[in-house]
Amino acid sequence: MKLRIGSRKSKLAMIQTEMVIAKINTVFPDIECVIVPIMTTGDQITNKNLYDIGGKALFLKELEEKLLNYEIDIAVHSLKDVPGVLPKGLEVSAVLEREDPRDCFVSHKYKSIFDLPLGSVVGSSSVRRKVLINKMRPDLKIVQFRGNINTRLAKLQKGEVDATILACSGLKRAGLFNSQHCFPIDENVMLPAAGQGIICIENRIGDSKINEICLFINHMRTFQVAQAERGFLTYLDASCRTPMSAYAVIQGEKIQTKYMLSNIEGSKMEFYEELVDLADSKSVGINAAKVILNRFTISGIN
Repeated sequence: MKLRIGSRKSKLAMIQTEMVIAKINTVFPDIECVIVPIMTTGDQITNKNLYDIGGKALFLKELEEKLLNYEIDIAVHSLKDVPGVLPKGLEVSAVLEREDPRDCFVSHKYKSIFDLPLGSVVGSSSVRRKVLINKMRPDLKIVQFRGNINTRLAKLQKGEVDATILACSGLKRAGLFNSQHCFPIDENVMLPAAGQGIICIENRIGDSKINEICLFINHMRTFQVAQAERGFLTYLDASCRTPMSAYAVIQGEKIQTKYMLSNIEGSKMEFYEELVDLADSKSVGINAAKVILNRFTISGIN
């Protein structure tokens, strides 16, 4: 069997796709995996904020079109880039074991957000990171910082910014995590994005051959925390213009969840935590979204 795997062309995306192939071939050594590199709109347009041109879905658009047109069999994504609501006919059927989900402070001069001098410049295009940084350090100047990991690290090296925030998982998978310049941020200080650190497989609903492959390679405990995080995202139907976080971790037969939702200005920010039975991983995020939305309604802030 030949399996056509759609992937973005970036170096990190290719690394992640090779990880999926390695997992598939461990279980199904006879499957011939062929990578189909695809340039997405999100990769082509790097001089504008994502929320001004269509959001993170622009990293998936072309891959999903090829899935629906039967030009590829599966697509590999970073789960944090996947919207809560998928195009009709598509689903996320498998995930690999989660890498470090934390955000990472990266700087050649300083070791944390709190070490930065007054008025320092931080590069970030994530609205979630912006509102959380502003909550901690309202004096900092946050500037747009698009591009792949290497591009952003090069801008940092040139001194365009004093620091940036990247995902620990991407840095580690790309072999770019350097303990002298990279400092993971505790999730209680900067709550991660839903699905951060998770590689996922998107496929057509009802494709029995693909579903069999996904069944055997899926990391169930990661899939369960992803459900808890994405339930929050899906209920809110949030775009990348919506500052929000969702993080879950399994503790025995329980799952500890933490959520955050903010307005775009960061003037209203709500947090919610809940420890529930693992069996409730699908519903806990939905419940959290309802509770937080009710708080926003009561306060009269949109």
